[in-house]
Amino acid sequence: MPKKYETVVLFDPELPEDKRKEFLAKLAGVIGSYQGEVLKQDDWGTRKLAYQIRKKVNAYYTFLLYTGNRGVVEEVERNIKIFDGVLRHMTCRVEIQVKGKAAPAEAPSPAEEQPPPAGAPPAAPAQ
Repeated sequence: MPKKYETVVLFDPELPEDKRKEFLAKLAGVIGSYQGEVLKQDDWGTRKLAYQIRKKVNAYYTFLLYTGNRGVVEEVERNIKIFDGVLRHMTCRVEIQVKGKAAPAEAPSPAEEQPPPAGAPPAAPAQ
């Protein structure tokens, strides 16, 4: 059974968009060759770095969520390491199910709350 992984890639902000997209398409092909698929690709855009990397203060962030069989992470990271436009990357294995945003729980309306019966002792405060 394929396992889920997530990889964050920090690209050089001066790298042209077409080169970045071409590289990400290559990574999708690598993932596909390991019977995996890219579940989500999220481009976060250019953001300020906490510290300089190769004299750069900004980087273009891209998040990948994908599945794949044994060896997919090693091959993805090998391709990332030989591409000159990547400043940093990090890969983690995902153990939990990825779900959409949960709807906020609604508090009962005051009309639904029942007043205590007459003559009943007062309720203890919740702790």
